[in-house]
Amino acid sequence: MHMPRLALWAGAAVAFVLAVLAYRDRSVVVLALCVVLGTVLLGAAEVYADRRRKRDWYARTFTSFEELRASVDRPALRRVRDERGAAAAVRVLRGTHPSLPLAEAARLVEEL
Repeated sequence: MHMPRLALWAGAAVAFVLAVLAYRDRSVVVLALCVVLGTVLLGAAEVYADRRRKRDWYARTFTSFEELRASVDRPALRRVRDERGAAAAVRVLRGTHPSLPLAEAARLVEEL
């Protein structure tokens, strides 16, 4: 587990312990705040992990942006972009490469 993810999980654990203490003291406002904070921290930790996994996959699979550009069907992607828009082209590209980071997919569609 990487340090930012570990720190977010630790913060969530502390928030949930504080929620238990607030429940014991019947402090509803503090309880609600701690539960919300713990849930947000857990969500942030998992979003971080997912984005890091995608970045690592991209770095292992494609050594450069040019290699990514060479691996896609540019005429078909350009046709989708021109007919249905850039968002549809990005969805098609990410359907082909599900772990491709959104920023890289948008950059590729924009540069077609």
